[in-house]
Amino acid sequence: MSALLAHLRPRPERARAVVYLRQSTYREESISLDVQEQACRAYCDRQGYEIVSIERDPGISGRTWARAGVQAAMGALETDRADVIVLWRWSRLSRSRRDWALAADRADLAGGRIESATEPNDQTAAGRFARGVMTELAAFESERIGEQWKEAREFRVARGLPSTGGPRFGYREVGGQYLPDPETGPLLADLYRRYLGGQGSGHLTRHLNDLGVPHGRTGGPWRYQDVLRILDAGFGAGLLVKSGPHAPVWDREFRQGAHEPVIDRATWEAYLAAREERRRVRVQPGASFLSGLLRCVDCGGPMHHNAAKDGRVYLCSRGSTTTNHRIVSVRAHRVEAEVEAWVLALATDLAPRLAAQQRSDKRVAAADMTARRAEQQIKRAEERMLTLSLRLADGTITDTAYRQAAAAIDAEREDAERRRRAATSNPVRAAAPQSLPANLAAVWPAATPDQRNLIVRPLIERIDVRPAAHRGDRARRWTIVTSWGDVVDPA
Repeated sequence: MSALLAHLRPRPERARAVVYLRQSTYREESISLDVQEQACRAYCDRQGYEIVSIERDPGISGRTWARAGVQAAMGALETDRADVIVLWRWSRLSRSRRDWALAADRADLAGGRIESATEPNDQTAAGRFARGVMTELAAFESERIGEQWKEAREFRVARGLPSTGGPRFGYREVGGQYLPDPETGPLLADLYRRYLGGQGSGHLTRHLNDLGVPHGRTGGPWRYQDVLRILDAGFGAGLLVKSGPHAPVWDREFRQGAHEPVIDRATWEAYLAAREERRRVRVQPGASFLSGLLRCVDCGGPMHHNAAKDGRVYLCSRGSTTTNHRIVSVRAHRVEAEVEAWVLALATDLAPRLAAQQRSDKRVAAADMTARRAEQQIKRAEERMLTLSLRLADGTITDTAYRQAAAAIDAEREDAERRRRAATSNPVRAAAPQSLPANLAAVWPAATPDQRNLIVRPLIERIDVRPAAHRGDRARRWTIVTSWGDVVDPA
């Protein structure tokens, strides 16, 4: 009935045409939209068609039907705003057999038609057969192109190259190989160190834009998400994403690339650990001096800065947003003043700074030993799993026994992996005591709260704040836990 009603609609004297243009993503057949439009306009003039709209899908593959332009063109037919869709070639509409058949059926039901500006439009049986051959050829070409791209990607992957080409920040492409760029390579390594030192995507983005470094692909200014996307790619660590490109970076699987890294593996492992940890604590630009460092001893959760009427305070975030939970708070000026005094004293006095660095080095050595032991356990678990699989294959164990043993081995491996990741050392924090400038007292007064936060974050693991004993309690209720493991009571 809908098809009959469509054919009974009154038609204007001149057929109304929607010109549909699509530029392919495949370079060898990427005919410009201007050339396509010129041919379609000439065809409409010869046929006496009135062009009511021109729909474009630039740089979109013909394999997908989820294209705004093609949907708008089909919608014009189905809502009686047009009588015919004019294409440059049949392949512009779709390279999918299924989508082509559905489009032709939808056009017929709407009482419209689809025509090509450069190919025959014979409506006889022979003409429809010829059109079918051409659409089949378009589908064949699409599949052939897909196979070629797949082979090209597999060839690149086998050589340790990214599956697709193009620029990579921090590198230059020479003879098909990626080499560290003498200018942007050190910048890429510095971005990792800055992140490990506590700077977030906002700080890193402003740093690059202030230096006047153009975006590697667009040539324009950097955006916040661009920097983390580059760091998460792992290219600077000599790695390539193997699976899970849209998963969080700590859940992705990487493979070794053929290019030279600009950071070592320890820095990369520390970056992964920091990314996972900092998803729970975010320090925004313009934050207060100790943002992201205070922890409520009562619940173990973070504390946030709040400018109250009677002065600035740090509040337990959970207590301020949850019922049946007491609100632990501390006056900001009191805790900030004592943390400031501790940091400046550490920078001024060489002896405690050297002692702190020695304890930091011992902590790193212990963590490295734990990580190596965990890696050995992971390797043994993998060997045991291989032996178990061979025993299952030769029939010496049953399926039930295999599943039980495999589950136990997997649990051991996961536990070892957790211990290995927990033992990852942050190289920026590890060197924080010796990296503290001796003239910090001279530059501190001019530093903003944001800058002061970046200075103390590598030094402080957290600041534990205890609940007040009673209302109006003015006792010191906080202790500093340093990144090298000391517990400091500023009192």
